[in-house]
Amino acid sequence: MGLQNEEKLELGCSSSQPRSKKWVLLTVRVIAFLATATATLVMALNKETKTLVVAMVGSTPIKVTLTAKFQHTPAFVFFVIANAMASFHNLMMIMVELFGQKLDYKGLRLAMIAILDMTTVALISGGASAATFMAEVGKNGNSHARWNKICDKFETFCDRGGVAIIASSAGLLLMLIITAMSIFKLLNKPKSVSS
Repeated sequence: MGLQNEEKLELGCSSSQPRSKKWVLLTVRVIAFLATATATLVMALNKETKTLVVAMVGSTPIKVTLTAKFQHTPAFVFFVIANAMASFHNLMMIMVELFGQKLDYKGLRLAMIAILDMTTVALISGGASAATFMAEVGKNGNSHARWNKICDKFETFCDRGGVAIIASSAGLLLMLIITAMSIFKLLNKPKSVSS
């Protein structure tokens, strides 16, 4: 009788522990989703139009209206696509965490989640790196390539781009944590007991 109570006590403790780990992983994944979705939306909606004086003819200024958009730079387009895909991935993984226990095919669910998480880390890393490089060129220019800086003319565009890059970097850091947790969960999955 005492042995049965100890077994029940041990089973009760072990069943509540994975539940709390599940909610920690789910919470971190929701925050990562919000970070990457924010990065996507801020950069995708990033646009600024300015009228600039390009020359003077006598005392009459010649003005040109220019628009800075994320679509003008392939690195920013890749950044938006990468963060959108990461947001979609996290949204799907949230659904799998909540409802995916029935979808486990021969125990491959945890392995697939870990692999997809690692792929998403690589994707976000590439997008954030490309956008950071272009932001550096926009802020400081490149005298060797004779590229002029633009952030002195399009301050709002650059500030919003910086916010998007920070949000994406936060999403990348969270995805690294999620990937480590996914791998740890895969390595420590309980062995199926055959009856």
